[in-house]
Amino acid sequence: MQILRLILITHVLIIVLTACNPNPPSVINYADVPREGDVAQGEILFTSGKNSAPPCILCHIPESPASPDLAGFAERADSQVEGQSAHEYAFYSITEPAQFIAEGYGNAMYNQYDEIFTPQEIADLIAYLLTL
Repeated sequence: MQILRLILITHVLIIVLTACNPNPPSVINYADVPREGDVAQGEILFTSGKNSAPPCILCHIPESPASPDLAGFAERADSQVEGQSAHEYAFYSITEPAQFIAEGYGNAMYNQYDEIFTPQEIADLIAYLLTL
């Protein structure tokens, strides 16, 4: 029972702390991100993360009710926000995740990837996401 209580408190704290600064502006400008990325390097970042940044796959597990399924991401990303390309949508999804929240989900995504990943690494991650 104590463990369940601790887990519940931890989840509530994560949600509350995330909400304190729900959409900080990215420290990386979209214009500084290369349009070409290395898909293989992006897959490594997606599955392993980097330094203190959690891997994307930690939450984006296929068929998980906790986060959007990324299968078919490229097709959906191209039409999610009017006037944004799939590449631009992916950039903001990584660097300013609260800018657009997928329907049915909350604002609980890690929002400091832009402080840990370089512009090239963001491009690599985008390249991988656009293959899903």
